[in-house]
Amino acid sequence: MPGFVYQVSKRAVAGPDPEQREFGAQVLHAIAATVTFGGLYALFLGSTVVEYVRDPDRALSDVQFLAGAFVLFGLLIPWVAAKVVYWAVSSEWVGVVKGWLLDVFHLRRPYNPVPTAWDWAFKKGEAGWVRVQLEGGRWYGGYYGGSSYASSYPYPQEIFVEQGWVIESDGTFTNVCHAPGGMVIKCTNAVTVDFIPFDTDTEEAEEPEETDGQATREGPFAAGYEVVRAAVRWLCRVRPRRRGHREQGHAAEDPRDR
Repeated sequence: MPGFVYQVSKRAVAGPDPEQREFGAQVLHAIAATVTFGGLYALFLGSTVVEYVRDPDRALSDVQFLAGAFVLFGLLIPWVAAKVVYWAVSSEWVGVVKGWLLDVFHLRRPYNPVPTAWDWAFKKGEAGWVRVQLEGGRWYGGYYGGSSYASSYPYPQEIFVEQGWVIESDGTFTNVCHAPGGMVIKCTNAVTVDFIPFDTDTEEAEEPEETDGQATREGPFAAGYEVVRAAVRWLCRVRPRRRGHREQGHAAEDPRDR
């Protein structure tokens, strides 16, 4: 019982597990989780259980207590444990420690568990421009940022870009944002999916020469300008959210500037 509850809670928070595609594999994992919980309960509560087994009359007199214990250890603890384990495993510091241990003890898998190249591409969750070419040659795309989303295995390949832009027949972005509220692109029949990084650090502007009547970055407002520019550059490094892990993104710039 605890293992099945754990599996349901895990699927609710982490989504389908590519390593448990078959129903038999799901049942096997649930049984293994039940055995694990049973062993932990026996380790800490074994003596209490033995007392109730030896004295059935005591169990009949404590029906309400046993019912509460069943709900607690059979339902609540496995349900919460799945969410805590997912939070711990998906945290950045656990990933660093796990990678270090796998390298030290040479325990890395000979294959990557990510099920598809689609999931691998969007796993990084970086902001940028995405354009998709379908079988007929048409291009669709837009800005993939903090409010965007990409589906994952085993669901159909779809992208929600928070801004949809018009693209020429040769794949060039125009300056027309025809869907400022967002656009869904079905990529099941896509020929190619291109990712254009959003990195303003590579677009440093040259300092203008000081001429008569021309505003420069020197003078009493120079310090304020530097503070604003540093703040904008920091905001542009904020990574977008994906698969439920949401962070604040940043505004899109004209793709023609690239």
